[in-house]
Amino acid sequence: MQSRGNRDGPLGVLARVCVLGSLAASATSVAAEPQQPAQLDAGERFRIVDDLAASLWVPREALSPERAARMPSYCRGGYRIFTYPHPIDSEPDRFPIHAEGTRADYRMAGEIDLEGDVRLEQGNRTLAAARAHIDRTAREGTVDGGVRLQEPGLVMQGERARVNLDTHAAVVEQVDFVLLDSALRGDARRVAQDGAGNMTMTGGSFTRCEPGNENWRLSASSVEVTDGEVFGTARDAVLRVRGVPVFYTPYIRFPVTDDRQSGWLFPDVAFSDEDGTDVSLPYYLNLAPNYDATLIPRWVSRRGVGLEGEFRHLSGWQETVLSGAYLHKDDLYDGELSREDFEDLAAEGAVDGPFEPEDRWLYAMEHSGAIGNFTTQVDYTAVSDRDYFRDLGSDLAVSSEIELERRGEIQYAQGGWLVRLWAQRFQRLDEARVDPYQRLPELDVSYLGELPGPFEWSVLTSAVTFERNNDDLTGAAAVVGDRIHVEPRLRLPLSAPWGFLTLTGGYRHTRYDLRDVPEAADPRPKRGIGLGSAHAGLFFERELGWFDRALVQTLEPQVFYLYQEFESQQDLPRFDASALTFGFSQLFRDNRFSGLDRIGDANQASYGLTTRFLDGNTGAEYFRASAGVIDYFADRRVTLSGQPVEEDAESTSAIAGELAARIGGGWSARGTTVWNPHQSRWDEIGAALQYRGDNRHIVNLGYRKRPAEDIDQTDVSLYWPISRHFAVMGRWNYDRVSGRTIEGFGGIEYNDCCWRIRLMARRFLDSPTGRNLDTVEADEGIFVQIVFKGLAGFGDKVESVLSRGIRGYRTEMRDDYQAGF
Repeated sequence: MQSRGNRDGPLGVLARVCVLGSLAASATSVAAEPQQPAQLDAGERFRIVDDLAASLWVPREALSPERAARMPSYCRGGYRIFTYPHPIDSEPDRFPIHAEGTRADYRMAGEIDLEGDVRLEQGNRTLAAARAHIDRTAREGTVDGGVRLQEPGLVMQGERARVNLDTHAAVVEQVDFVLLDSALRGDARRVAQDGAGNMTMTGGSFTRCEPGNENWRLSASSVEVTDGEVFGTARDAVLRVRGVPVFYTPYIRFPVTDDRQSGWLFPDVAFSDEDGTDVSLPYYLNLAPNYDATLIPRWVSRRGVGLEGEFRHLSGWQETVLSGAYLHKDDLYDGELSREDFEDLAAEGAVDGPFEPEDRWLYAMEHSGAIGNFTTQVDYTAVSDRDYFRDLGSDLAVSSEIELERRGEIQYAQGGWLVRLWAQRFQRLDEARVDPYQRLPELDVSYLGELPGPFEWSVLTSAVTFERNNDDLTGAAAVVGDRIHVEPRLRLPLSAPWGFLTLTGGYRHTRYDLRDVPEAADPRPKRGIGLGSAHAGLFFERELGWFDRALVQTLEPQVFYLYQEFESQQDLPRFDASALTFGFSQLFRDNRFSGLDRIGDANQASYGLTTRFLDGNTGAEYFRASAGVIDYFADRRVTLSGQPVEEDAESTSAIAGELAARIGGGWSARGTTVWNPHQSRWDEIGAALQYRGDNRHIVNLGYRKRPAEDIDQTDVSLYWPISRHFAVMGRWNYDRVSGRTIEGFGGIEYNDCCWRIRLMARRFLDSPTGRNLDTVEADEGIFVQIVFKGLAGFGDKVESVLSRGIRGYRTEMRDDYQAGF
């Protein structure tokens, strides 16, 4: 489970820096013994520097080519990488301590002075100073003239340190530190550790910005960490941006281990012309190692105040997320109409009375699990009204959904057995007044077994109950009931490196037990259909070269013959049957409909041809092109409803094709086509060209046309740097039928290893049906995202828009490290 809170935050790491007590105290019993420095380069000696971080910083041009190539292009450099004599994860306390200095004085009173490049080493840890004084009588040691501590991941220096030899308590003054792994640097007036191991830091601050850059810095008047505790506390914490305070909290808790922490996360702020200002302030609750929650108070200036929440639970066999949202008395919605539509209708006299705001809500559950041979899955979402996502969600992919699916299932798989029990419901979000059918529930049982020789056999059984609210429905639309389907098959699969042949025979039997049927209809209809098919293909290969690259070209012809008996099905209900969109993959299916309420009659042969260009060494596919057609030997008589149309009598199908290419250099292309030769028209054209060099160099060009569904759209998007630190992003999704832009956004980004700032303007059509785009009012919004690298950020809606709107863009979790307050 991914944490929502701060994980081993920079303040927490400071709890490890007070190791001076144990190290210096243990050195009292060790004789001065010269040792080769472990962490410093050969010949490099200790010295206090004015700017510790700057002394460790390496400009990008001075980095090794390998390290520079791994570093994001917007980073100006990085901190030094040190080598150590022992494994990085080894504990220093397990090693002996070695001490050295250019001069050592031992006095009878028990005092020891070490001067000149004093160095104490233990494992991978080194303490270096100008001089050290140990008083065995007073049981105290002091290190002054500058002190430096270095261990894997940490470099720290201070002006002086004082150590109690008995309790190992220590105080270091005027501290500078650099956490090399997280690239955080900071300072403190004083760091103290008592004899019990409790740490207190006074006047500390830190930032991830490179030396000389103060774009942001977080400071606290005091930090306290109790030894053995998971959390520490900081008081009077202030976040400054370019020296200007922008956030203050008098008290915060933070983890000093990898445990997550409860607390406020940074707010999310957006603005749109319809909603006004939209502010969300998440609070993260770390309830246990395997479950947590997030509560999100939300204020939408023109709608009202609400609360959202999410609960996550993870165990050895399952992962579950529960979420919900509530907005009290939405000032812009009365349950059916927006305030603007209500006022327009009121002016026309179509509605009476005052506008009464309505509550808005959402609840959802996502679950997946696996235990033994069983798997479980739940996907359930419900909303108060069909306009909920359009009004209160910013993601167009969700706001244009026509219906919400609610599904739950449990599945068992063992050997050739597959058993699935599942239920399914829908909530319509468009203007349709007829509810979809619900599966309450469905049981599917299938078995695949072997027979003597190369033969296989299988049987599929399905029993399901279909229900829906039919109070206001009549005729066929009011029919509900049960369906049982049994389908045994016998297969002969033959294969060789040069081709394959699969012969199949089977029988499809379906029986119904219906309720609320018209008087003349049969309440218990049944259907039995036999089928036979033969699927054969060949594989041809040849080797060729292209620009000194070894390639293999394949030629893969295949033919699929299908015979399926005809039986009239006009009197059968349509619980789950629908027509499939024709394409290349449809050439080799044994039913031209989805679901089981319609099984298409067939006496046909499908012909397909595929060619591929593969890498001769790795087998990677560079190019694939396929085309095919169906030759009908008889007219098709089974339809979803009504009589066959003219296309059902054609002797051949449309010609379907698809293409996919990985051109190289980051370029790729894909496309689908369906050409209808009988009417000399394109039934479908889809094409997409993409360049993706990395996550910041993306260009997409797309076009989709499907005349039968009034789809004719272009889609252009990009994410592209215009300099080392600045990038532009945008999308234009245009509907040629309505002559309107479905979604358009554009923005600019500044990005470095310190922080990232994005400003985006967006305009989109938020139709819940995804249709009738010529009458939908456009919504406009302005979004800002700020991420303080290594700390936190706000503006997650920008990230959501980018990941959905720009194909190939992925959220960079490494730099978008989120912490809580």
